Amino acid sequence: MARIPILQESDPGLTDDQRAFLADAGKSRGRLLNIYRAMANRPPAGRAFSEMVRTVYRSKSTLTPKHGELAYLTATVVNNCFY
Repeated sequence: MARIPILQESDPGLTDDQRAFLADAGKSRGRLLNIYRAMANRPPAGRAFSEMVRTVYRSKSTLTPKHGELAYLTATVVNNCFY
């Protein structure tokens, strides 16, 4: 099975874009989750994902936080995603 590297902020081999993505992701969430460490391999894709999450589930959503979480959990169960 292919594995996506989980990048660390302390890695000297990171590009400036990867380092900036990790810093922004950590700052906006208060802590850095591994999903964002994996997405740092492709910062433009990570930024697109972050914008989608903000739009659908967070600040730009018309859903209440409770309903946003319910939609997120329902999609997770329906798709057998156990992350």
